[in-house]
Amino acid sequence: TKEMETRLNPNDQISLILLTNDGFKLLDLVGEDKINNNNLGSNLTYRIEFDGLVNMPIWGRVKLGGLTMREAEMFLEEEFAKYYIQPFVILKITNRKVMVFNGTDGMAKVVQLVDENTNLLRVIAQSGGITRTGRAYDIKVIRGEFSEPKVYHFNIRTIDGLKDVDFMMQSNDIVYVTPAPQIARALLTEVGPYLSLLTTLLLVLNFFK
Repeated sequence: TKEMETRLNPNDQISLILLTNDGFKLLDLVGEDKINNNNLGSNLTYRIEFDGLVNMPIWGRVKLGGLTMREAEMFLEEEFAKYYIQPFVILKITNRKVMVFNGTDGMAKVVQLVDENTNLLRVIAQSGGITRTGRAYDIKVIRGEFSEPKVYHFNIRTIDGLKDVDFMMQSNDIVYVTPAPQIARALLTEVGPYLSLLTTLLLVLNFFK
């Protein structure tokens, strides 16, 4: 299953750039200290609250959580059209990150999603790749609330499996590469002290003989 479009989630921090074709100062909505006086527009930062709302000047709290980036841009353009001629909105999420468990028990890395369209394969590569103990054929992406998460399964060990890694990551996703069982290592850890004691006893017996 693929999810190609990035959606806005609670706690996302978004950068909003507003462009207009008439070049008017964007004073009424954003404040003179936060704008440029030309068609380069204004660059503002907002945070999506836990309920998906964003507190914006003039309008108050508006619902952006759950929308795709393009849906949110179109919604804001319609709202800004009440005040400006042919407004054009560009949104970008600036604090997106995912956590990657790349196949070693207890080891995880946080990867920043600099680009909006960052897929699963790129995130794995940025985290350092899959370790020698990781199962490339058993990769899970966990998304959403922990109470009711969505879990997506991937296998990148085969050519056919690689077709599915064009899966777009979203903020706060968890990538879990299942580690292979380390039975031999665990067994050695458990019996190692006894083997060492047995070796010492054999050496002592051999010495007295």
